[in-house]
Amino acid sequence: MFTLRTVFVVIIAGIIGTIFNSIAINIMAGADVMPLITSLGRNLIAIIVALLLIPAFARGGNVTAWAFALIALTVIPSLLAKFVFGAAAPWQFVLTVNFIYAFVATLIYAVSYRKH
Repeated sequence: MFTLRTVFVVIIAGIIGTIFNSIAINIMAGADVMPLITSLGRNLIAIIVALLLIPAFARGGNVTAWAFALIALTVIPSLLAKFVFGAAAPWQFVLTVNFIYAFVATLIYAVSYRKH
C-alpha cells in the first residue's frame, strides 16, 4: 500500500494542491501568492493530509475513494487552519480554498493510481 511510488505521488499531489490553493487565496483575497506557495509548513501539512489518499484508493472503490478524499482533504486542513493556526477567514472561504487543494491533490493521485 505505502510504496516509494505512492509516497512520491502523494508528495507531488500535496504540493501541487497547495499551489492551486495558494492561487485561489490570491484570487479570492488578494494575498501574496509566493509566500503561500513556498511555505514549508503549508506544504508539510498538505503532504501529511494527502497521505490519506493512499489507503482511501487502496481500500475503497473509485467513487468511495473520491468521496472520502474530497471530504477528508477539505475538512482536516480547514479544522487545522481555524483551530490550530487561527485563520480569521470565514468558514466558507476556508472550506472553499481547501476544497480546491483537495480536488487537485485527489485528481493527481487518482490519475497516477495503480491498483495492485
